[in-house]
Amino acid sequence: MNRHQELGQSEQEQEEVTGLVCQEDDLKDGQMKEVTVGDQNVLLVRTHGQYSAIGNKCSHYNAPLVKGALVGDRVRCPFHGACFNVRTGDIEEYPGLDCLPSYKVKVEDGKVYVSINKKTIMLTKRVKEMCSLAPDIKHTILLIGGGPASLVCAETLRQNCYQGRIIMVTKDTLPPFDKPKLSKAMNLDSSSILLRSSDFYQQYGIEVWTQKEVVSVNSANKAVMLNDGILQRYNQLLISTGCRARPLSCPGCDLQGVKLLQSYEDAREIHNSCLGQKAVIIGASFIGMEVASFLSDKAASVAMVGSTRYPFERSLGPEIGKMTMQMLEEQNVKFYMDDRVTGDKRREREGEGGGADQWYSPGS
Repeated sequence: MNRHQELGQSEQEQEEVTGLVCQEDDLKDGQMKEVTVGDQNVLLVRTHGQYSAIGNKCSHYNAPLVKGALVGDRVRCPFHGACFNVRTGDIEEYPGLDCLPSYKVKVEDGKVYVSINKKTIMLTKRVKEMCSLAPDIKHTILLIGGGPASLVCAETLRQNCYQGRIIMVTKDTLPPFDKPKLSKAMNLDSSSILLRSSDFYQQYGIEVWTQKEVVSVNSANKAVMLNDGILQRYNQLLISTGCRARPLSCPGCDLQGVKLLQSYEDAREIHNSCLGQKAVIIGASFIGMEVASFLSDKAASVAMVGSTRYPFERSLGPEIGKMTMQMLEEQNVKFYMDDRVTGDKRREREGEGGGADQWYSPGS
């Protein structure tokens, strides 16, 4: 190594925090553990006889990856199943959008060292390198739907050097947002649930048209008509509108106070209208149970109507369903299970001290 190389290596080492994290024989192939380098927790992994180190928390909801499953060169999040490459930190299966940082590992004299750049030591997630729009390229890809699928498509195109025009059309008032959060905390500020900031879309040349709906598609002419009369042409089209909550179809479902959770505005309206009021939630699966838990200390009373004996019975089985039901009963949520709603008659239940002020259907 010449003098110039030695100086370069010395400068690099000064910019890094290096920690001795374990002995080489401490982990066997297929094992992982959390270690600390500086003030940063790191996931240390051994696969195929080699050590690697990445961020220790899932980029989706910050679950500890050390409690996940390690299969080959991928670790799967214990919460929602996102997968990350343990050598690069790249996300390989969703949910979640961001990759994890990866760190330099050195094995020397039977000891394992991990080094982290001081400038990036506090970064817990990263975005893959992407290109932006080239104005002289006239090719257009149109994405119908403003959910994660359209967003991932747009990002993947930019990651793979597509520099044409990308237009995302959504009838929501917001750009792509984390919809599962709507049932967990119904009074969140809109900025806290956005999947990407407005600066992100501007930086990478991704157009997001909100409060617009495609009313017709002419595949022969490669054009769509929007509800405001605009005709938009495209070269390639992706339809990823997702699913909609299933509304009630019984008599009285159109009365005031019967609400459906679909949008950010729906969540805010349900929250505000249930404060101090009697609420009935129809559907005892994940979304309904989350809403019941959230409203349990805000509404005057919360009742749930479900078509099975226990919540989650079809998906998770009766044991877990019974346990979660008991948890919410301790929060004074009343259950009417193995039952169905036949109509909203706005009359008092016998012996229940009054009917519901607000009915909410999660669409389950």
